[in-house]
Amino acid sequence: MNTLEAGWRQNALLTVREMAQADRLSVLAGVSSFELMGNAGAAVAREIERRWTPRPLVVLCGPGNNGGDGFVTAHRLAEAGWPVRVAMWGDPNALKGEAGRHAQRWQGKVQALSPAVLDGAQLIVDALFGAGLSRALEGAVLDTLAAAGRGQAPIIAIDTPSGVMGDTGEALGAVAAVVTVTFFRKKPGHLLSPGRGLCGEVIVADIGTPDTVFDTIEPLAFENHPALWRADLPRAEAQERALQGPGVLIVHEAPVAYTGDTLSRTRAAARDRSTVMVVQGRDTLIAAPDGRAILHPPGPSTTDADDVLNAIIQRLLAQGMPAFSAAAAGVWLHDAAVAESGPGLQPKDVPRLLPRLYA
Repeated sequence: MNTLEAGWRQNALLTVREMAQADRLSVLAGVSSFELMGNAGAAVAREIERRWTPRPLVVLCGPGNNGGDGFVTAHRLAEAGWPVRVAMWGDPNALKGEAGRHAQRWQGKVQALSPAVLDGAQLIVDALFGAGLSRALEGAVLDTLAAAGRGQAPIIAIDTPSGVMGDTGEALGAVAAVVTVTFFRKKPGHLLSPGRGLCGEVIVADIGTPDTVFDTIEPLAFENHPALWRADLPRAEAQERALQGPGVLIVHEAPVAYTGDTLSRTRAAARDRSTVMVVQGRDTLIAAPDGRAILHPPGPSTTDADDVLNAIIQRLLAQGMPAFSAAAAGVWLHDAAVAESGPGLQPKDVPRLLPRLYA
């Protein structure tokens, strides 16, 4: 049984495969697939109603479960009095399983997907493809989303903006949403560029997935948060010790000697070098040799950001903090220090600031 602690469970990032496993485990725990999809679409509808008053809205549905979520969203908003239209790429009668059952509850017309379906829409729901898409958008899907991106109507994405890969953040024709509603936990693609910049505000909705799925699922990626490393912070009276060997390695971009996305390259470098890697570039990542990785949201920068961050991490290591925790805490504390002291922060300021930041 997986003994992942509560703070790590709460901040876990699930891959597309792990989220599919979470859905299967939810069903075994007594939450039906039909209920999960219904809860997902209802959560999207709630987020829309929180932000906007009723106005013409079009839901763009795809041929899979993301499209099923879209049909639920459309049905919920129509019941609440919204003027809703639905357009679909593919035949709604070909939808299978829970998506097909939810699509049958939609009583309105289903238009064929094309840029013309956007006419008059003041809000657009992107329920075409979720995080599992692994190929570039094309044809009517690409044309319709491109037209939506050129327009003024805000886009609300379900799971991820269509074309953003959930595991890597790579974008294959995606356009920016103002809000993305995902379920149970974020995915790495919500935090990795360019996907991060296309998601807008990311809302994580509870759809009934029990936390007990983590008794089986063992995620390796996490969003940086004090809950991950707070217990490892050195006590105020901790004595510093001389460090043996090289310090935590900080580079500007993921190592170019490796192939693949930023997360994969950083993990490979940490494994091959048997050291914790801290990568700062478009994305900030911390990777351990055992495959664990922590993704950090972008924060403020300083002129000597590497020197300051390195000074913080070195001090945490000297006070006995484990390397992976020290790297993640150092990145977090660096952002907090810059926010408190401004852009003139220097390595010599670190000893003065850290005790206050610990508190």
